[in-house]
Amino acid sequence: MVKIGIIGLGHMGNYHASACTLAQNIKLVAVADPNEENFKKIKTDNIIKSINYKDWIDMVDAVIIAVPTEYHHQIAKDCLQKNKHVLVEKPITKTLDQAIELFQIAEEKNLALHIGHVERFNGAVQELKKIINDPYLIECHRIGPFAARVQNDSVVLDLMIHDIDLVLNIVNSKISTSEIISRKIKSNLADIAVAQVKFENGVLANITSSRSSQIKERTMCIHQKDAFIKLDFTTQDIFIHRHTSDSVIVGNNQLQYKQEAMIERLFVFKDNPLKQEIEYFANSIKSGKQLNNAKNDIAALELTLKLDSLVK
Repeated sequence: MVKIGIIGLGHMGNYHASACTLAQNIKLVAVADPNEENFKKIKTDNIIKSINYKDWIDMVDAVIIAVPTEYHHQIAKDCLQKNKHVLVEKPITKTLDQAIELFQIAEEKNLALHIGHVERFNGAVQELKKIINDPYLIECHRIGPFAARVQNDSVVLDLMIHDIDLVLNIVNSKISTSEIISRKIKSNLADIAVAQVKFENGVLANITSSRSSQIKERTMCIHQKDAFIKLDFTTQDIFIHRHTSDSVIVGNNQLQYKQEAMIERLFVFKDNPLKQEIEYFANSIKSGKQLNNAKNDIAALELTLKLDSLVK
């Protein structure tokens, strides 16, 4: 049983607390937040509550850090130096050098350092890896209404980073070129952004992120020679479209184009991705394996920060 403490009980911290009650091999021991009102969110008995995580840090094996991004580096470094395993929400840090430093400390101390790329644990993403075959275009749409809690980060750091991480893992090639356009709508930072990335192997990626939409949608479309694949992150569904034939029909005063296709719906085992992420974290601690994914995590952060520096 891995004893865990949560630092930060805002939006994501509360989700983590709920997921810990569902996860196997996890015992939520303590929580910390400077706002004592947030303690009301914890319904489980016998949980230590404190405004400062240092009051209970010696009682846990690992921590989940869900505070604002600007505090990630300071708190994660302190916890790692106290020999605690760390799961920190994305983005790991505000700079690449800070992230590299944290991974170096974790490596030296043989500690787990995981980043909250929760979409990696979406059941549909797990299945997607089995059916992708030489894609040439990837389109991502991650849009939703504005939430004031995220206005200190641009939409690139807030939302787009999820799709950047997934695209980099799918393509597995060096980046040739990348560019982005953006606009402020609801905050002083970019609320809408469209990024285009070209990889050295020829794959193109078009990533659209918005926190100014009237609807919430999370989708990824994969174009490849034999199929068009659409993944819905929210429902965890995958549909595969395969073209069979097309024809032109000429009638009285009309010209019709007919296209026939076969649509497959792939079976996906659906589970709570956040619970899966926490269980993976706990299992890595117990087994001593997959303690980090530094190469992929740093690559995702590097591209995200580069694009974020270009938004207006």
